[in-house]
Amino acid sequence: MLLFMLASGLQHDCHAYLASLKKYTLPEHPAFLSTLCPHYFAECLIYLALSLIAAPRGHAVNRTIFCALVFVIVNLGVTADGTKELYEQKFGKDKVASRARMIPFVF
Repeated sequence: MLLFMLASGLQHDCHAYLASLKKYTLPEHPAFLSTLCPHYFAECLIYLALSLIAAPRGHAVNRTIFCALVFVIVNLGVTADGTKELYEQKFGKDKVASRARMIPFVF
């Protein structure tokens, strides 16, 4: 439950910050310093938390929700890759080179 609440809070904070930005501005919020799409990562954590919370007795995860998690990871991963390409075009490769696409320090 704690993971769900923290991830939901992170996602809300990221969305509120993005909504406050002027168009075509590179995000500088602390959550965006290590990754370009922390709100996507938070979405994945939300699905992970739900799959753990909804796990039937004797199982680690709820398989249906876990399958949804896999779909969300792939779908948002592709979108995050496009976001990095767009940011590289708009702001230069040097500005985003050190930032992961979606999962901090991984992808």
